[in-house]
Amino acid sequence: MGHLRTDITVRGSRKETELTGVLIDTGATYTVLPESLMEEIGASVIPGETEVELGDGKKVKAKAYGVRIKIKEAEAPCIAIAFDGAKTVIGVETLESIGLKLDPTTENLEFSRPKGMAYFY
Repeated sequence: MGHLRTDITVRGSRKETELTGVLIDTGATYTVLPESLMEEIGASVIPGETEVELGDGKKVKAKAYGVRIKIKEAEAPCIAIAFDGAKTVIGVETLESIGLKLDPTTENLEFSRPKGMAYFY
């Protein structure tokens, strides 16, 4: 399977911005965005830092933020993290929040449920 990229809109309390060709990383839990972008859009800071283990086993300290992310005309609140040297990626938590899944046979994003927030109990 190749690399799948998508365009997204990220919104904070001050503004929203569009990012094109963002890599979807199904091995990443959270979306990773530049800290400068978080500050620019007014992303909500989640207090404290968390330790994140990278694919190579290295551990780094990351800041977490609350943002709204829109992909394919569907939008949801998501957690995004930022740390030094990070590459921008979309993680599976964001895909789940928005209701999207990656079809490995077609290499396309598809809706896993009707658009909008889901609450099942």
